[in-house]
Amino acid sequence: MRYDKLTYERGAPSSEAQKIEFDIPQDMTVHEFKRICKRMASALGYSSTSIDEAFGQSKEVTNKTLLKG
Repeated sequence: MRYDKLTYERGAPSSEAQKIEFDIPQDMTVHEFKRICKRMASALGYSSTSIDEAFGQSKEVTNKTLLKG
């Protein structure tokens, strides 16, 4: 499967992550893309409150059978 990339590179040195990169499947839906963008914002240190204000709260559909161990 081929992937596109969503990459953030910090422009100045810091003690934070310098590069965050996600491999994005080409058949990703817009809802899945939104979830990836929210994950990147979280990885960059934005608070969950700020992320929810900017992107709206997600209506996650969870497959509970995947959570069973």
